[in-house]
Amino acid sequence: MTENHTPLAFVDTETTHLDAAIGEAWEVAVILREFDEDGPTDTEYVWQYAPDLTVADPESLKIGRFEERFVVPGHVDAAFTGYEDGHIVPMTRWQAVSATLSVLRGAVLIGSNPGFDDRFLRKLCGSAPWHYRPLCIATMAAGYVHGLAASKQFPGLGETVTPIPFSSRKLSQAVGVEPPGHDVAHTALGDARWARDVFDAITGGAS
Repeated sequence: MTENHTPLAFVDTETTHLDAAIGEAWEVAVILREFDEDGPTDTEYVWQYAPDLTVADPESLKIGRFEERFVVPGHVDAAFTGYEDGHIVPMTRWQAVSATLSVLRGAVLIGSNPGFDDRFLRKLCGSAPWHYRPLCIATMAAGYVHGLAASKQFPGLGETVTPIPFSSRKLSQAVGVEPPGHDVAHTALGDARWARDVFDAITGGAS
């Protein structure tokens, strides 16, 4: 493992629209990897935000299963929802945004198409205190796969799984990580965990 004390934030957002100029994030998950003398530690965070549904795209809501999974109580506009036992902590929007900013401060964002998440996080938080260069697991995996193909150990591998535009699912399988199933895919935490697992498969868990 290379020595690097910059925190890593495996992120994903579920949104009300594909266009951040119109929609907003209603679910944000972060797996924050921090480093100390004992090695890396991963901590999971998930928040949900009550969105403005008047401009929501029905297909975007369907993909994230908004109606099934949205759990923010009606008397508040945000909640922490990251506990395994399903416990929900009601929050004001300001409290949730402040917590999200605190977790992401100084970290490198890592995800599947993290530029998408970055746009929605900027809109949600009003600032971007994280590192300016996010890492996309699909792009990393494509480079890794092409490197294997160039080594002659796996001839033709790159052409098989990395036509442009990339398929993140095929690339994930190529590096030995099974993509999330239907019950987990397009949940913010499920996709953040997937990003972490692909990153670790490529890097060997390197920071």
